[in-house]
Amino acid sequence: MMKFKKPNQHGAWAMIIMPVLFGMFASRFNVYQLLFFAAWFMIFFFIDNVLFYVKQRKKNIAYIKGSLLFLTIAIVLLIPVVLYDYRILLFFAAMLPFGAINLYFASKRNERHLLNDFSAITIFSIAGLLSYFIGEAQFDKKMVYIFLISFLYFVGTTFYVKTMIREKKNIKYKYVSYIYHLIGLMLAFIVHPLIGIAFIPSLIRAVAFYGKQMKPIKIGIAEIGNAVFITVFVGIFITQHLN
Repeated sequence: MMKFKKPNQHGAWAMIIMPVLFGMFASRFNVYQLLFFAAWFMIFFFIDNVLFYVKQRKKNIAYIKGSLLFLTIAIVLLIPVVLYDYRILLFFAAMLPFGAINLYFASKRNERHLLNDFSAITIFSIAGLLSYFIGEAQFDKKMVYIFLISFLYFVGTTFYVKTMIREKKNIKYKYVSYIYHLIGLMLAFIVHPLIGIAFIPSLIRAVAFYGKQMKPIKIGIAEIGNAVFITVFVGIFITQHLN
């Protein structure tokens, strides 16, 4: 019998989708990117179920069986992509150390640790590079933009969410979040006005929502709107000024 864990973090969907889209925006379209995109969802479900199993006190092997189904589908989808360019395996290899960190914190039932968050963010940001590489088959400076925009946005989101839920009474996190978002916004405008505009709502919500009593689902829905806003403006920047 198989069991499947239902993803319960709204931010996870943004992390799955946004970096891959950035990579696609910055590169020539390639049908193998779509195969990778589909496989990436399956990989996420595989990992999510494995980590859920690892942190269980009473292990239920049914979740491992379910995770293996996702892994099998992912492998089938990735076979044509690997045959197209085997170098994509380098990107998966780069993800492994960070995956090991996630596995460690899951085993310790301490998934809220910042290092665990940053490791997961790194993995998803690398996925954006992989998406780009499938389309362009080369390493270049565009990859720096793809990685940093993804990484810096999700780090900011991590600080923001902590101030709203787990660390809402921790003044230190409040000021870390404020300062991070302010400096990030200034740097974004230095890179390009479109990037700056993209990150304005992030600073606004970090300040305006702080201290408000909001249920996690409302925080997640608001963040989905913010993620869409950023994706649109970053997409315009990439397609009009980076390509």
